[in-house]
Amino acid sequence: MASQLTDDQKSTAISWVDFVRFLASFLVVLAHIEAWGAGPGWAQKFFFAISRNGVPLFFLISGHLLLSKQEDLRTFFRKRAARIIIPFLAWSIIYDVQNSGAFTESGVTLEAVLKMFLRILRGPRAGHLWFFYSLIGLYLITPILRVFISKARNSEILYYIALWFIAMPLLFIVEEFTPFKNGFEIYYTGGYLGYFLLGYYLGRLETKPLLTWAAAGLFITGILFTFAVFYFDLPPQKNELVFRSYPSLNIVLMSLGAFVLIKAAGEEISARWAGISSNVSRASFGIYLIHPIVFAWMAFGWAALGFRTAAGNALLVIPLATLINFLLSWMIVFLISKIPLVRTVV
Repeated sequence: MASQLTDDQKSTAISWVDFVRFLASFLVVLAHIEAWGAGPGWAQKFFFAISRNGVPLFFLISGHLLLSKQEDLRTFFRKRAARIIIPFLAWSIIYDVQNSGAFTESGVTLEAVLKMFLRILRGPRAGHLWFFYSLIGLYLITPILRVFISKARNSEILYYIALWFIAMPLLFIVEEFTPFKNGFEIYYTGGYLGYFLLGYYLGRLETKPLLTWAAAGLFITGILFTFAVFYFDLPPQKNELVFRSYPSLNIVLMSLGAFVLIKAAGEEISARWAGISSNVSRASFGIYLIHPIVFAWMAFGWAALGFRTAAGNALLVIPLATLINFLLSWMIVFLISKIPLVRTVV
């Protein structure tokens, strides 16, 4: 049986988890900035490449948190229903009304409501809401993974992760650039499951110099290759799975390196930064959900003042616009969280 954590160890564990969420939420906002800044082109591509760490970091930290606990099925789904299903439905409806004009022609009728829910079942009503669909799928399998984790040795967890690497990042490359096409049914280990298991495994490792140096190597290799993919528009352009998707090898390596490095930094941050990270961490889900709307408001306001968003040096404009959006989104989520009933949506 694992030994009990001391108060200092618990505080350190909370600090790095919050710090990962803090940076992940900022990177997700950075990922969705569009048409801000007029170049240089390499700066825009670099910021986009670095932003590709955001979503994997959320998957990794979710795996660490969810797979480290043991709960009965009823408790597990009762807790997650309130945290996930209510925001999922609320924001799917908000974005459907905004993007599809759900009730523009017919008004609020039963038929229009049913059509809206059918659209929600078919897929995300805004680009960034795809995360809900993947996360809910992972939540459904989490109780089974917990049983596996509770009985498995490290070698068996690593075996499962290795299968995921073969089924996803490696086969993407092999099947694209060689005549080989896999016919075996090994895709049961696919999707974002590998990030979940890697988050659990890496989150438990003691931070040592050798580990951080290895993580730095992975991150540098991954970010340089990912930047090259987007800057030089490397082939294949039509198959995003190979080098441009979150399960692609270069982004997996970059994200794993980032996760370990941020964890190491989070274990050493000052009490002040730990407090900021904790506050942002509680708002991170809401920031993820609302930031595209805030970008639209910012663009409208900027245009109303007579300015173009696609102007100015991207090295300054992109991080500044991202920071403004992040702070505004955080403020809005904070205000919503103070309103009874409504706060459940963030």
